[in-house]
Amino acid sequence: MLSTRETYYRLFSSFAEKADPKTLERLALILSRVRFFLNRRLNPYYIGHLSRIFPDRNREELTRMLKSYWRVHQRAFLGLFFARRISRKNVSGIVTLKNREILDDAVSRGKGVLLLVPHFGDERMLHILLAIKGYGMHVISSRYEGAPKILREARLGVSMRWHHVAFPNQPINWLYEALDKGEIVQISPTGYGGPKGHWVWNFGVPVLASSSPVRLAKSTGCSLVIAFNRTMPGMKYEIDFRKFEPSGFNAGGTAELFSAFESLAMDHPMQYNWMNLVIRHRETNTIARLGYIPGNEVILEREAVPDDWDPSVIADPQSLCSLSPEGCCALSL
Repeated sequence: MLSTRETYYRLFSSFAEKADPKTLERLALILSRVRFFLNRRLNPYYIGHLSRIFPDRNREELTRMLKSYWRVHQRAFLGLFFARRISRKNVSGIVTLKNREILDDAVSRGKGVLLLVPHFGDERMLHILLAIKGYGMHVISSRYEGAPKILREARLGVSMRWHHVAFPNQPINWLYEALDKGEIVQISPTGYGGPKGHWVWNFGVPVLASSSPVRLAKSTGCSLVIAFNRTMPGMKYEIDFRKFEPSGFNAGGTAELFSAFESLAMDHPMQYNWMNLVIRHRETNTIARLGYIPGNEVILEREAVPDDWDPSVIADPQSLCSLSPEGCCALSL
């Protein structure tokens, strides 16, 4: 017997695989309203962060921004299943590549490309679309263990059909080999940074960011390119590329990357994944209370208390820096 969760995903999988794009857009709007309502306990935390980031916006404008974000989020949810309909024949009518020459120039260097993709729009669809467009793609993905089978298949099956998918617990030799071949590896720097991460400011709060982009660029000489995938009405997409050349391969370089992500969010506030900021901020407060940086993000989720979510609670930068090895903190920059 199927669980309620499995039934839920099967229902929307059927819709996304058959309905026309206009119908899916209307469905995304309905789902976003439901999600906003169901998320009402956490909505004040989102609004609290947004009010600090956009001090010139009133409560009504901030609420409208949050509702628009949830609409983008639900488009991405439907995109999990819609992706099965995309092929080499129809992809050109579905996605537009903006500033494509930046990616092509980076690929032409032959040193490999590390594609830096923030939690923005539909980052999961980005690598699929580029692979269908003919780029040699690799991505690091969760195994989604414990997720319903249909969701796991949607998130991994289509990706594996078009390109290589690696998992965090696998030996990382494949990554260096891919870059050595001049291919593209997509990573998400806005994920949990872990013990080797860099402390940086992100929208006025300290977060533990991944140090992988600067460390890999330093060790391999690969190109760094920022990419973000805007979801558009009617299940269309616009992937944009930006050059990223840090002044140093250290915590300062990571801080520059997150500053670039902030600029993207300010330009496209409806597309930026504010859930990511809320979670990273909560994790920082939990780390500050625990007094150490766990290797497993699940520990932070388990140990979190209500005050850790409070947007007005900002951990002491000096205390956070003391938890990291020398050179891993950019909070004083």
